[in-house]
Amino acid sequence: MTPYYEVQPDRLKIIHNHRELSFPPHIHDNIEILYVNKGTQHISINNIKYKINEQDVAIIFPNLLHEYYKDDKKNADGTLIICDPKIFLNMFPNLTQSTPKNPVIKNNTLNKEAVFALDSINAEKPFPINLGFVYVLMHHILDNLDIINKQNFYPENITKKIIEYITKNFTNPITLDIMAKDLCVSKYYISRIFSDKIKINFRNYIGITRAEYAAKLIRITNDSLTEISANAGFESQRTFNRIFRSVYGCSPRDYKYSHKNNKCINNSKNGIIDI
Repeated sequence: MTPYYEVQPDRLKIIHNHRELSFPPHIHDNIEILYVNKGTQHISINNIKYKINEQDVAIIFPNLLHEYYKDDKKNADGTLIICDPKIFLNMFPNLTQSTPKNPVIKNNTLNKEAVFALDSINAEKPFPINLGFVYVLMHHILDNLDIINKQNFYPENITKKIIEYITKNFTNPITLDIMAKDLCVSKYYISRIFSDKIKINFRNYIGITRAEYAAKLIRITNDSLTEISANAGFESQRTFNRIFRSVYGCSPRDYKYSHKNNKCINNSKNGIIDI
């Protein structure tokens, strides 16, 4: 799936999961902390895969591409803490232009205070109490990280603007020049953001977005493939067929046939396409 920008309305959100998560690639401007109580959780951060074991902690800094996925198919129990950096009132460094060299903290590294805070945080508790424990936890997490300043400085919301722009306009002709003009930034600047932050090039991102939308139209409408190709923003039927096959591993016609006859095709190449 193409990455998307997730908006988190809550200042502090506590989620307790009783199984290993599977969540598509996304970006947000919050700090996200994962604590695995039992079992394991697999996560990809900036396209680097990590296996978070029992009692380990992983932290995701703002605006880093990440996703959760299942691998071992085992039961897991974990806690997600998602917080707006503004709640810390400048008590910690600004993490929006930083990244940890290794975002995983092993269970034998955390001290007793951090473990106590993790065990005490609960969605049922009042916000001030949870906030106090998160303060303690953040202090010890940052104390255990080797933090690197990012070489390329990007305004905090530019990635969000780019993804939102494509989400609204992908069915129309989009080029780097058009988007750069509309967003008032350099096209080379946009290309670097795709390379550095979204981890996929501009043309592939557009192609995958259109193919996913076309697949949705195939599933929910009776439109012809010619109509679907045009409605999804493809400039030609030939381009539509080529990109769709690259993403789903089959032609649009075969995909339509499989869903019409209740057969399942799941040959997605996970966003690796040749455009």
